[in-house]
Amino acid sequence: MEAGDISKGSSFAGALSLPAPAKFPARMAGEQSPAVYELRQAGIGKHALNKRLLAAALVGSFGGFVFGYDLGALSASTQSLKGQWHLSPALFGLTVSSSLWGTVCGALFSGRVADRLRRRDFIAGCSLLYALAAIGVVLPIQSSWIVVPAMRFLCGVAIAGFTVACPLYLAEISPIALRGRLVSLFQVQVGVGVLVAYSAGLVIAHLAAAGNQWKWCLGLGAIPALLLVLLLQLGITQSSGNNPDELPDRSPGIARESRPGIASAREKLFSRKNVRPILLATSIAIFNQLSGVNVLLVYVLDILSSAGFGLLLGHTYTVLLSSLTLAMTVLGMAYVDKVGRKPLLLWGSAGMAVCLLGLGLAIPHHLGPLFYFSILVAYHAFYSFSQGTVVWVYLSELFPPGTRGKGQGYGSSVNWIANAILISIFPVMQHASSGRAFYFFSLTMVLQIGVVLLWYPETRGKALGSIAAPGSGGGNWP
Repeated sequence: MEAGDISKGSSFAGALSLPAPAKFPARMAGEQSPAVYELRQAGIGKHALNKRLLAAALVGSFGGFVFGYDLGALSASTQSLKGQWHLSPALFGLTVSSSLWGTVCGALFSGRVADRLRRRDFIAGCSLLYALAAIGVVLPIQSSWIVVPAMRFLCGVAIAGFTVACPLYLAEISPIALRGRLVSLFQVQVGVGVLVAYSAGLVIAHLAAAGNQWKWCLGLGAIPALLLVLLLQLGITQSSGNNPDELPDRSPGIARESRPGIASAREKLFSRKNVRPILLATSIAIFNQLSGVNVLLVYVLDILSSAGFGLLLGHTYTVLLSSLTLAMTVLGMAYVDKVGRKPLLLWGSAGMAVCLLGLGLAIPHHLGPLFYFSILVAYHAFYSFSQGTVVWVYLSELFPPGTRGKGQGYGSSVNWIANAILISIFPVMQHASSGRAFYFFSLTMVLQIGVVLLWYPETRGKALGSIAAPGSGGGNWP
């Protein structure tokens, strides 16, 4: 079945569609080397999008939905949490960021585990851990504040696993011509999860008592996590038996899942040949957080409240914001393989710099609520179309097969360390000076434009990890 057969009448599938698949010679049985695996990606099924591939990608990216729901639920819970426990700015920041510190710790070992286990098994284990921790948050036996950050820490460990394993799995089952769009499904699922969480928060704000709203928002995250476990157990992402290496060569559209084995698991990440991908992963992960996106996501109700929005109206506007974010992410997904990763990063950085500067100027002068909302709309549109679409795609493409899991884990660790620090200190920064943080974020986006122009290679259309290959310049900058 060709891509056009699936995409007919569907704009979402249309973003993935390509011309009819070309014919390529089949792989020789028994070949297992990473080089052969990469040639397979460049050959067999290069333009194929069939129902099997699409179903595998949707299930493999569903960890992004759990991740997105967690972010949205955390944002929807901040006002209720603050009122329930009467927290100081420092303790409030610690409570909100506890899950993010969990992602830091989880990302440190997730890469190594992902290189030793099949991606699907690892994703299932993370889903189960998240479900148990989410249930633990709402158990009636808890009476102490410390239980909340403890359970949220475990949720963060599970989310770290999703951000490592899901993009890797998507990159490894994708033909080169579709890789950017299929890996972008992870970010699309994040956007859907955030939208569902904000919508749930709006309903809960109308129905539940103020002191219990945070429990409902955070506890409901167990449902999508358990659903993901069920989908993985149903074998939607599998072809024959339980071994992805048994996928037959005659099946178009799905490449063999990479299982590096013992030799690859022992390969060192911090070696000379990986200098370039390590530096690129470090920079894109740090810039992703210095864009201020998660500060504006997690503390959006607090920012809207300080601008004069009531709680219910603030919940309503978060639903509108997340809907726009999702739409722009899908649009970015349609363009990431057409125009490339670098142009999207450059356009988005310029737009976000202007929006963040405007927000920093507006907050001290207490301008009208609709002015704040307009800036947030423009900011989220630029972020979702560019950085939000590109960052996980780019990280999944940087490292060669032997260190891909460890490399993705490293990039995810840097991302979450920066995120946790910013989320922890933002309440204190906002209390001290309401607008200066956004001047800083705006300046870093200007800096990102220069870094991307000078040093970022374009990965569109290239084999996974090829920028670290001996013939591509190794550890040298372009």
